[in-house]
Order: sequence, then structure tokens, then C-alpha cells
Amino acid sequence: MTVTPPEAPAATARVVDSMEELVGQTPLLRVRLGGVPEHVRLLAKLEMFNPLCSVKDRPALAMLREAEATGLLPPTGGTVIECSSGSTGISLAGLAAIRGHRCIIVMPDNATEERRLILRELGAEIVTVPHRDGLLAAWAHAEQLQRSIPGSWLPHQDRNPANVRAHYETTGPEIRHATGGRVDVLVCGVGTGGTLTGTARFLKEHGDVHVVAVEPARSAVLSGGEGGPHGIPGIGAGYVSDITDLSLVDDVVTVPDEAAARTAREVTRATGIPVGVSSGAAAHASRVLAGRARWAGATVVTVFPDSGERYLSTAHH
Repeated sequence: MTVTPPEAPAATARVVDSMEELVGQTPLLRVRLGGVPEHVRLLAKLEMFNPLCSVKDRPALAMLREAEATGLLPPTGGTVIECSSGSTGISLAGLAAIRGHRCIIVMPDNATEERRLILRELGAEIVTVPHRDGLLAAWAHAEQLQRSIPGSWLPHQDRNPANVRAHYETTGPEIRHATGGRVDVLVCGVGTGGTLTGTARFLKEHGDVHVVAVEPARSAVLSGGEGGPHGIPGIGAGYVSDITDLSLVDDVVTVPDEAAARTAREVTRATGIPVGVSSGAAAHASRVLAGRARWAGATVVTVFPDSGERYLSTAHH
């Protein structure tokens, strides 16, 4: 029997020396949801395809490399401390592990068990703080901890320009290249503001792009409200960070916790890809925009920050 060899794959698999080489170049997926007109092309950048399964791999790598280049962190044997609701902490923990750094993550006590388990598996130490005290109190704790450990490094993702630069140099260009430059609307959740600021800045420099910020309805500071506890991890820090450039924002959509969770489930069933609650918030906001007559025939691009596997133990799923 003659066996016909398979045709060569369209994309050739590659061999890499480090997981760092796998950061970025994530795909865009056309998402079809009820309520999104067929004439609107809704594309989601799937950041769970990064090696540590979230968009935070990009700024974590950029911040760490800059710290090494400037001498704030030795090549190995240093101590990394960061305040994170989970994803940035996981990204830093993975990068610290392959360098032999100690890693300490200060996180709210309502962080999902999945995130804690991943951090511990990567060798990180976890310090929990009361989530009701807010993120600024958590940052203060991380800063105090950093002062108590000589030679330790605190990236401070909400102040670090490398956070924005990572998205300006990678996320924005990747979106423009994949869409052939056709982006009418960018819909992006705001936590530290790095993803929105870096991506929006690049896209606006290369075209007329309407930028929409997404925040929780229960912590709607961009809309003039007050910060507070909510159920959409990763966005809605309760304050506007130093690196968030509000001049880039053309519109803000607030999303109720229940709508974010419900839409995350809807996206998961529609695409077959488990997405996180913040992805649900982004999808909900995108559907709101897509339903407006102004955007008939438009290409709407959003960012799905991470995987839904990190939230399966919560009441949201």
C-alpha cells in the first residue's frame, strides 16, 4: 500500500531556547456573538496563547529586561516583589524561575485558588492582603516589603513605562499587521492601563482609531465614579494609574459583574476557548459598540487578556 506523505504545514513549527521567545505574536480570532451584526467584524486578540497564558507576559518581560539592563536586578539570584491580582505575578514568577530569582507576590485575599496554585508551582511566595482595603493599600504593603529586603526589585507595573512600551512595540504592531491596518475601533479593559495606552498610542499614530476603555460598573473611576470592590479581576483598579494616558480614550463603557461573567461563558461556548472574566467584559463592551449605527461595517478589535481556566473555581463559572 502506498502512503501519501502529508503536505507541509502552512506554518512551520520552530524550536526555541527559552519560553521568552514565545511571548507575543498571538492570533486574532473573529468572534461571532448574538447581538453583534454580521456586517461588523469583531476580532479578539487571544493573549492566553502567550506561554504563561496572559497578556501580562509582555510587560513582565519588558520590565524585567530593563531592570537587568539598568542594574536594578542581577542576572540571577535577585528578589522580585510585585503587587498583582494574579496574571502579572504569574508572568513574573515564571520569568524569575528560569533566572533563579526569588519571587514574592502581594495579592488580594480574594484571588482565585487557581492563580495561587500556579504561583506556588512556579516557586513564588504569596503574601495576601485584604481585598476590601483596595489596591493602593496592597501597593503600600509591597513597597514596605521591598524596603525590608535589601537589593530587591519592585517593578511597580502601574508606574513602569516599560509596561506601556511593551504594548507599543508588540501588541499594537501585531494588531495592525494582522488586520492589514484596518482597525476602526479598539476596545480594551483598563487595569494598570499599560495595554490600552501602549496599543492605542501605536494604532492612533497609524490611523483613525476610536479607542474605548472598559471598566467595571462597580469601580467606574474613568466615568467619574468611585472605586470599589467588584468581580472582574484584572481591571478596575479603583484609581487611574500614572501610566494611563486618558487623552487616548474616546469612549468608556462600564460593565456589570454579572454581564462580564455571562458574556465570558457565551464567548467560551461560541469559540470553544475558555476565556477569563475580563475577556467577558471586553466582549460585552465590544457588542455594545458593534450595535451602534456609527460602526456599521467596521472592524472592532478587542483584547482577551487571559484564559478562563484561572477562574473555574469561582462563582462566575
